[in-house]
Amino acid sequence: MAFMDAVSKKNGIDSQSGRKKCTSNNDCSTLTDGSECAIRAGKTSGYCIPTWFGICHAWAPAAILEAEPNCPVTYNGVTFQPMDLKALVSSVYDGARVATVFTGARYNGGDEATDEYGRHTNNAYRDLNPAYFHIANANILGKLNSTYVADVTAGAEVWNQPVRGFKVYEQTKMSLKKAAQTFYGLQKYPWNSAAKSIVYVKSRLSWIFETYTDGGLVSSGEINKYTTGQYYYYLLELDSAGEIIGGEWVYNSDDDHPDFLWLPKAKPAANTVTSIGLSYADVSMLLQKSVSCSA
Repeated sequence: MAFMDAVSKKNGIDSQSGRKKCTSNNDCSTLTDGSECAIRAGKTSGYCIPTWFGICHAWAPAAILEAEPNCPVTYNGVTFQPMDLKALVSSVYDGARVATVFTGARYNGGDEATDEYGRHTNNAYRDLNPAYFHIANANILGKLNSTYVADVTAGAEVWNQPVRGFKVYEQTKMSLKKAAQTFYGLQKYPWNSAAKSIVYVKSRLSWIFETYTDGGLVSSGEINKYTTGQYYYYLLELDSAGEIIGGEWVYNSDDDHPDFLWLPKAKPAANTVTSIGLSYADVSMLLQKSVSCSA
């Protein structure tokens, strides 16, 4: 019970004790942040907590760097289901000091004003710039056969998801004048003065989303059920050498595009023990047994 209390105080319901107290969702109805009444098992009251709150910043890198548990593991008389092990390793990543590479500014809400062309005037909302988005995907997924974590919503909510794939469906090269006429109703391209030509792109990013389904989803092929994605529309600005030097979101992608992307540099240190007492070495041992179905 002490461990459960520690987990709740660190990442669970009790971690939100500064929020409005509640006994039902009706108590949260006056809030405008999507809160629902979260109550711990065995308790009669809890706190109004936005439903998007969680530790996606921990499970997403864990999903990338750790092998997925497949089978139940019994150790010291306790049976750990694959979902239990996913929870434990996610908690380790939350409590570990893992270095990351990060780009993009998090948008924290507030100013959502747009200019006459539908572009957001708040720089934190308007980024991630589509040029960086395109280059990152082409190199990280395409050339390196690796992946990263993306906050897939441009708004104030944060949804860190492990990226699974990237595909370009359309690449249309056009002059600056053609781009200006097509997308802005102008005769002169209004943005990057260094651009010499434009490429219109339609692409799709796919990612894994959360599920409570137990077992090894990759080994069973069930992972396809928990893969989703989004089409993105943007202009790439090219210089005279054909190098990408900037870009602009267009159509609905002005409002709906990734906010930032990042990737972990390495797994937690082998001797990591979190503030709630989770040992990475112990969790890794259980995880290895589950991956190989050896216990």
